[in-house]
Amino acid sequence: MKSMKLMAEGLGRPAVWIAGVQKRFGLPGLEIYPEGYESFLRKIVHLRVLGVSEETLREFWAVERKLIEVLHLDPQSSPTWMVDACAYPADPDRRLLLSNIDLGFPLPATDLQIGLNFAASAPELFAGKEMGEDALRLLSDYRTRLTAIRSTVASESLILPAAVKWGKGLV
Repeated sequence: MKSMKLMAEGLGRPAVWIAGVQKRFGLPGLEIYPEGYESFLRKIVHLRVLGVSEETLREFWAVERKLIEVLHLDPQSSPTWMVDACAYPADPDRRLLLSNIDLGFPLPATDLQIGLNFAASAPELFAGKEMGEDALRLLSDYRTRLTAIRSTVASESLILPAAVKWGKGLV
């Protein structure tokens, strides 16, 4: 658990940057932050350094959160439930990129058994598909966006070592 000040120092970003990300990504502001929260912010920093725009990340985050909701993967056991799993080791085949929440199935899978909701929740007036929530559509959108992010990261990773080497001459 860390304060905003310690987290900002660890991320190499000012506290005002963290406050901005909290607002733009819909994250709760707290007095003391869990490890997963800092790990989530670190992913944002790293992806930004690797050339992924914040707009792309915000749109991706919206799709990821909707997918979590539609698949009923949101435990909501804490105010930071959406980033708590970031404290666990990443598994790109089973866990979502930003939240690191385990899907329960391999991400490359094309089949999905929907309707297995074991969480107690209020019943909906209409089925999810009738309200425009289609898990397979969301999963396809997620995969498309993830592929684009991975492509950006791969191309930037090729030039990053040269940029770091060049930047050392400026310091």
